[in-house]
Amino acid sequence: MSTAAQPQGAFIMLWAGEDPALHSALLEELQSAGIPFMDKPMGDDEVAPTADPLPIDWKARFGFEVVVRTEDYPAAQPILERLLGEEPANLELPAQEEVPHQEPPPVYATETHPAVEVWSGSDDQIGQFLIAALQENEIPMHLQDPGGQTKIFVSAANETRAREIVREIVEAAPPE
Repeated sequence: MSTAAQPQGAFIMLWAGEDPALHSALLEELQSAGIPFMDKPMGDDEVAPTADPLPIDWKARFGFEVVVRTEDYPAAQPILERLLGEEPANLELPAQEEVPHQEPPPVYATETHPAVEVWSGSDDQIGQFLIAALQENEIPMHLQDPGGQTKIFVSAANETRAREIVREIVEAAPPE
């Protein structure tokens, strides 16, 4: 229990809350005004915890409580009201440069009609493996099979990823 002076007599709750900045400012103001107070952290009770991990209780489990003597309340209340009415200091975010937002190409143009050929070959095993790998990486594709020659097409947006997957499989090379 912290006190500016050891108050005697009846007490009244001036403020209870979780804001450490307001709590500090209130204690400083009360001390500078010569108003005795008692300050106690909430959740510091000598009560044994219940078995219920989520008890429904009217009392907060953390924060601060500041009480003053009943006769000092009329002098302490305007101090609290002034502090509550002030804007919090240094909470404004600094202005940032606007980055031009580039609109992604419409889904229709990028995913519905893949037009970039990333592989062409007659080896069915490699073709099936490539198709499975592209599907695994959620890359939409289009297949053509003219005269036994399989061709795999992807969108321009997925070309770099798809070419890397093809390179890894065809060349049996590790990812770069």
